[in-house]
Amino acid sequence: MAASDPGAEPHPGQDRGMLEWARLRPDDGFVVGAVLRLRGPGPAPERLAAVVRARLAQVPVLAEQLDGPVRAERWRRADAFDVAQHVHRLDGVPDPGRCAELMANQPVRDDRPRWGLWLVDTGRDDEHLLAYRVHHAAQDGAAVAHTISRLLDARAPAVPPCDSPTGRGRWASAPPRTDGRLLAAADVPVDLLRTVSRASGASLNDVYLAALAGALRGWLAPTERDRPVPVRVPFNLRARHERQDRGNRVGYTRVLLPVDERAADRRLARVAEQTSCWPRDRTRRLLDRMPPELMWEHTSAVVTPGDALASATLLSVPIPLAFDGAPVTGGLALPPLAGGHLFSTVLFLHGGCATLSITARTQHQHVRDLPRLWARELVELAAAANP
Repeated sequence: MAASDPGAEPHPGQDRGMLEWARLRPDDGFVVGAVLRLRGPGPAPERLAAVVRARLAQVPVLAEQLDGPVRAERWRRADAFDVAQHVHRLDGVPDPGRCAELMANQPVRDDRPRWGLWLVDTGRDDEHLLAYRVHHAAQDGAAVAHTISRLLDARAPAVPPCDSPTGRGRWASAPPRTDGRLLAAADVPVDLLRTVSRASGASLNDVYLAALAGALRGWLAPTERDRPVPVRVPFNLRARHERQDRGNRVGYTRVLLPVDERAADRRLARVAEQTSCWPRDRTRRLLDRMPPELMWEHTSAVVTPGDALASATLLSVPIPLAFDGAPVTGGLALPPLAGGHLFSTVLFLHGGCATLSITARTQHQHVRDLPRLWARELVELAAAANP
């Protein structure tokens, strides 16, 4: 498997914008990632670090840091990089949902490459959890999916056992967790989405968004269902020749979720009408030609939006995942949370499972109902598509 091409480096303007977002709005959720369930007992931290070290050539961003003068930061190789400084343990968390919420509140350090891996001991011999957290300035959702795929590719040659060069005393502690965000999730078989997609001709992303529209229709007060609800939907801008592991190459479009539509099939049709053409080429040209001094204004408009209730992302890892032969049996994404959004949601697709995760600030506990309503709406869509 070829390593990422270090020569293909788009301008880091979006990455700088994400750092500025974190500086100006420290209470927002600018650290993203995923929590994965694996079969069997968890490995030792030394073993996890050894595997990451062996596969660094596939994800060189893990050893790189974005730093320098404010709004003029550049990517560079991190000084004295040590994988062990990014591997942590979290014990005594038997519930994956509770683990995900803890991880949604877990910062990463700023004085080194901005990522971390957490081995989570569930107290059971038949399952353990692995969480990956990374600052949005270092990776967008597509880069997160790429990193997970490269580190845990079940088809890759096994990393042979080796003695760890790092003693236990050098393992770093993680920054203290905050408690400002909630996270709720729901799992459905991915075949439910495929059933609707095949019957309607809509994409999986359309089905996801249409089900979200139906969930919001059931969640909102009747007086708030008389007009569509706007959400921000990101889309990947990376070309094949560009690095897939680093930074942000992402555009955003505004989709109006038709919560004012009673019929589920019409909601799906109205979503599909809006997503039939993504402005990838136009957005790439705009970002590639934008002067650096204007990039923050562009990024600011996205991360502090006043024109959308939420953001909605689809993240897919289409290959089998495993660590040392222990297969990944499920997982969920840890969404960002921009200022101005009531909540943020990511649909994570892997294997036969589709998992919707939603995050919001803790004062909005009523948001916890949305994943359950989304799953119910999806079942109804599938039943209507395949009577």
